[in-house]
Amino acid sequence: MHAETLAPHRLVSSKSITLEDASSILEKYLTNSEVHSHLHPDALITPSGTTFSAQGGPAGGVVMHNLRRVAAGLKGNYLEPEPTPEPEGEDQNALVGANESQDDSINKKVAGAVDVDWQEMSEFEREEGVVEVGELDDRSNFVAQEEIEAGHLSGEGKKRKKEEEGGKLDKAARKKAKKAKDKEFRAQKEKARAEQSA
Repeated sequence: MHAETLAPHRLVSSKSITLEDASSILEKYLTNSEVHSHLHPDALITPSGTTFSAQGGPAGGVVMHNLRRVAAGLKGNYLEPEPTPEPEGEDQNALVGANESQDDSINKKVAGAVDVDWQEMSEFEREEGVVEVGELDDRSNFVAQEEIEAGHLSGEGKKRKKEEEGGKLDKAARKKAKKAKDKEFRAQKEKARAEQSA
């Protein structure tokens, strides 16, 4: 059995650092990320190595942008909160009006569909010939004689094969054969024990 080797690991201490140290570490990371693509979280891994993302390039994407804002905050700069991006070419009021009119048109379509497409359940059942509760056909709990004769329900197919192969043994003969087999098995078992103890 061989000893398992552990994966390489590096212990990182959890002691707190000053804002100046954090700022210098982050600045170094940001300057290196403009040259080395493997430092970008959205870098593409290709057979030839890592490459910059097509959307962000060396400047990076949203994550790198947010890291630059954090670095500016660590230096003491206050940056205004960024507004959420608006859809291009439309203002917010037009969007609200469009959404309301779209909701109204959907509601009208649904209401029209209910009026036109739906029908009463009783009418549907009458058209489809659905049997209502209490109006069941004649039923009984016996098996039709034709099914029994065909052998569908009796299970006689398996019995017939046994009878054709070697004849049917009666119950007493089967019991006698089983007792003999068990007796022989016990004798072999005791013989094996005697050999082991000797």
